[in-house]
Amino acid sequence: MRKNINKIIAFAIGVSVMSGSIIPVFAADSTTNPSTTTTTASNAASTTTAKSNVLTLDDAIKAAISISDTLALDEQKISYQDKINGINEDKDDFNDVSDDQEDYDNDTADETLNKLKQQRDFDEDSLTQKVTDQYNSLVTSQMQIDMATKKLAVDNKNLQDANLKQSLGIKTSIDIKTTELSIQKEQNDLTTNQNKLKDAQYAFQLLTGKDASQYTLEKDINFEPFKIDGSLDDYLDNIIDSYLKYSEELLQTSKDYYDKDYEKDNNITTDDLDQAKSDAEEATKPSKPSDSNTDVNAYQKYEEKLAAYNGAQSQYTNILAARLAYLNTKLNNYSNEVAISEEKKAFKEQLRSYYTNLQTYEDSINYCKKEIEINNEQLSNYKLKYDLGMITESDYNAQVVSTEQAEIDLRNAIIAYNQNEEYLQKPWIVLSSSK
Repeated sequence: MRKNINKIIAFAIGVSVMSGSIIPVFAADSTTNPSTTTTTASNAASTTTAKSNVLTLDDAIKAAISISDTLALDEQKISYQDKINGINEDKDDFNDVSDDQEDYDNDTADETLNKLKQQRDFDEDSLTQKVTDQYNSLVTSQMQIDMATKKLAVDNKNLQDANLKQSLGIKTSIDIKTTELSIQKEQNDLTTNQNKLKDAQYAFQLLTGKDASQYTLEKDINFEPFKIDGSLDDYLDNIIDSYLKYSEELLQTSKDYYDKDYEKDNNITTDDLDQAKSDAEEATKPSKPSDSNTDVNAYQKYEEKLAAYNGAQSQYTNILAARLAYLNTKLNNYSNEVAISEEKKAFKEQLRSYYTNLQTYEDSINYCKKEIEINNEQLSNYKLKYDLGMITESDYNAQVVSTEQAEIDLRNAIIAYNQNEEYLQKPWIVLSSSK
């Protein structure tokens, strides 16, 4: 039996050379052949009792998309905007507006619709990342619970050994109390983690409509170093330009339409306004003819003078309102131009920090890989010593727990790396989506 066990361990270590990890096995469980995997950071126990019912990350994302109220609202906005654009186009045709006005209205309508479609894509990317984060969190939480359970088993075995040694006079009562206190802390931590997992499963079900406790979640997580073709500045500029594409197009359309010729073409220059004001001030409101006036044309003349007076007043107020609207639009254009410029600077600074984080997390990943290699070698040595009776079962199992912790550390580093990579490639996931 010992030879068979040694062959099993040797096989597992052989797999670790290919994958960078092995499946740690408690000494009490080492009489059976442990399952192996060649995927990085995939050493986790099943999260469910229905082990044959696998819920992949892709399936979870599709489920979340299918029940998302945000995406449903986005689709409604797109549909209604398309209808509004059609009605406005018919309206311009009916009113026979100028070519400039028609071009402006059509361009604005198209860009507004495109921006809504882009926002829909942004919201789907954000939802995808949210599901990914929760999915990975569920798997990692279960791994931590499994590891904590094993650690608690090690501590309980240590307590048994300590009680035996105390009966032999080798251990003191304070040693026993220290071990008992450690067990209490481990039990408290385990209970806390179990409660956190339940909360995470509840949040996941709200997001996807799937009860994670009824599925087996995939533990595999991939890592590929991020590479940029060309300079970092050019890459970031392209990402930001894509993010702000339709905001900039809407701004440029407005700037082009409300150019210096707009005032003259629409008769709202300062000269037009001054003339209208002068005409309004010079106009005199006529008096209504008395009932005793015998001039049959008196009332008609009164109506004509009143219409001229009201026309002068309306001309001034209309030009005044139109010029105010024009100036406010120009000011808004200037403000939006400055805001977009400042946003680009802020976004670029934030994206550079994500890129810096990638380098940090890649270093962590490489460190964790080396740590796992060392732990695997140590675990192999511990198993050999255990087989030869040189160490206790508790010593060996403690090393198994240490190896599992290294696997979790590697997984967390990969998750953080992949998350920052998504932030770098799709900044709208974390940046404001109201542009």
